[in-house]
Amino acid sequence: MSSHKTARPSRRSTIRSFSKQTPDVRRQQLIDATFHCICHYGTEELSVRLIAQQAGLSLGMVRHHFQSKDELLAATLRYLSSKVQDQISIAMAKPYPTPTERLYAFIIACLHPQALDSHYVRARFLFWGLAQTNPTVRRVHDEIYGRFERQVRDLVTAVSKDRGAHLDLDVVTLAILALLKGIWVEWSLSPNRADPLNLVEQILPALDRTFADRLHRRIGRRREPSAPPS
Repeated sequence: MSSHKTARPSRRSTIRSFSKQTPDVRRQQLIDATFHCICHYGTEELSVRLIAQQAGLSLGMVRHHFQSKDELLAATLRYLSSKVQDQISIAMAKPYPTPTERLYAFIIACLHPQALDSHYVRARFLFWGLAQTNPTVRRVHDEIYGRFERQVRDLVTAVSKDRGAHLDLDVVTLAILALLKGIWVEWSLSPNRADPLNLVEQILPALDRTFADRLHRRIGRRREPSAPPS
């Protein structure tokens, strides 16, 4: 196994000449640097000093905008989540003939190429790992994931009502979330083999059958002939 590691940024080569920038610009520089460092060095070696070097800023500048590394990690996680949410918002702003098509548009938006950049997916998985041990990251993760889960559940509920299907909303919602995560994993590990949109094309018909199956079973129960009088 190769022991090669990505070279750390040199402090001399990365510190930039001072220029006046707005706080929002500086914060984004630090978020971008955190994202880069997580992707290339992982989370175990991540430090405020490494992030500052990658951003070309001083440690004092980092502390001016973020009180701690955890606060910077939280801001980075929110930023990464916003990239997917932006794609979802664009998709959901369009009119769709049926709730089913709206749900499917949501799923496809989650697999937009911008959301499936290999570095992006790697960073999100590393953040999921951090959420197990870092309370600050866990709070942000729960906030983001809770919102995402509610979005999926609302869409599934609308489909269920539209079709008159009797569904276990929690189970179907979790199944969709698991499928999306699975596609993310397969694509990140085998980007040349697993096209996310081709994978979702295989999933949507199965999901459609789930809705139809629950509807047919419900209709079947309604139409069962009553027992003849004794």
